Amino acid sequence: MRDVRSAEAGFLMIEALIAFAIVAMMGALVFSTVAQVSHAANTLVERRSALLLARSVLAAATVNSQARAITPNGIDGDLVWSISAEGYQSAETEATALRKVTVTVTDRSGRRQLARLAALGTGH
Repeated sequence: MRDVRSAEAGFLMIEALIAFAIVAMMGALVFSTVAQVSHAANTLVERRSALLLARSVLAAATVNSQARAITPNGIDGDLVWSISAEGYQSAETEATALRKVTVTVTDRSGRRQLARLAALGTGH
């Protein structure tokens, strides 16, 4: 009778270890998923900030204003922006001097382009 109890006790210990291993694997999967979602959310916030900056810089660069001209490069927090402009000609715009203005926003290291917007403007 003693042999039966020790066999049952060993069986319960194996069950407990298997249950613990399953819980540990599920915990690791949940942790990994939360880390990925957090990274995606941070990237989304960074890209949204870059897009808002690009829109503001593009608006300032395409408006013909007597106020201080916007510089072709700048830094805003962790974002770096640059403006490039080139002449633009088409059959419909021969009478008006237009230029294509492109604003590019990257992270401070310059390795990741976060936003790029282009528009047509007059002057300068």
